[in-house]
Formats: sequence, structure tokens, C-alpha cells
Amino acid sequence: MENWRGYSSPFDGEDRSDIRRFHDFSREFLLESARERAREMIVFGLVVAASAWPVIYMVISVVELLLRGRPLD
Repeated sequence: MENWRGYSSPFDGEDRSDIRRFHDFSREFLLESARERAREMIVFGLVVAASAWPVIYMVISVVELLLRGRPLD
């Protein structure tokens, strides 16, 4: 079926319920992928925090050692 602009659309003559189902499916897919991405970001943040803790503790220890100074022999 051709429309007034001279080209046909894959949705020409299709039932509106098919289009609605496709729209609902794509919306659900995008929502689920956003939830999954949020979960992955939370886990990534926990891994980064757990791996950064030893480095932060080492920097604090070195700064404390430098502030105390070293006694002269």
C-alpha cells in the first residue's frame, strides 16, 4: 500500500494492536535493561570501593609516618 508521500511503510495496513504490542515489548525491554544496568553499577561501585580501601589506608599510613618524622641517630 502506498501513501500520499510515495513510499510504503511496514506498518501500512497492520493492526494497531500489533503496533501496541511491539511498543509495550520495547518499553519493557528498555526498562529491564535500565534496571540491570543500575544493578551492575552498584556492584561495580562496591568492587571499586573494596579495591580502593587498601590504597587509601596505605596513603594515610605513609602520611602519618612522614608527619611523625624519623628520629636522628
